[in-house]
Amino acid sequence: MILDRKECESIVGSFPTIPDENSAVAKCYQVGDLEVRYHRNGEAIGSDVMIAIPYSLSVHWNGKYIFAVSIERDDLRAISPMIGVPLRELQEEYGVKGFYGDPKVSLYGNGEKESLGDYQGMNKEEEIIDFLLSVVLDTFDELAEPVELQKAR
Repeated sequence: MILDRKECESIVGSFPTIPDENSAVAKCYQVGDLEVRYHRNGEAIGSDVMIAIPYSLSVHWNGKYIFAVSIERDDLRAISPMIGVPLRELQEEYGVKGFYGDPKVSLYGNGEKESLGDYQGMNKEEEIIDFLLSVVLDTFDELAEPVELQKAR
């Protein structure tokens, strides 16, 4: 997904799985003229979603929430009663022992959702942040390096 920040509409309300721009903000960055918020275990905008969002970035331009990239995992505990399949059966189907499916990367912008598939990166938080920031840089064709503004908002 390649976006022109000047052409982007707000993504609020586009999809219920979009990360809440104010939930669990752990760090903030300035990337050129973009404000980027890093969220750790944030909430989704929708109330009835069946995913967990362990890591995400929300991107703001001129006060408008225009883009998000998140690492999402299906929440098997939420899915099980919704589809009437026992949790253990879902765990077997997903090939996991825990309550979450494999991590997937999702992009939200300009009224669209795009999946980049499975997250293949490392599980160290700094490497996850670097990956998510690189997606932002690529999406907006931004050359400026991210500058951390503060530890938490």
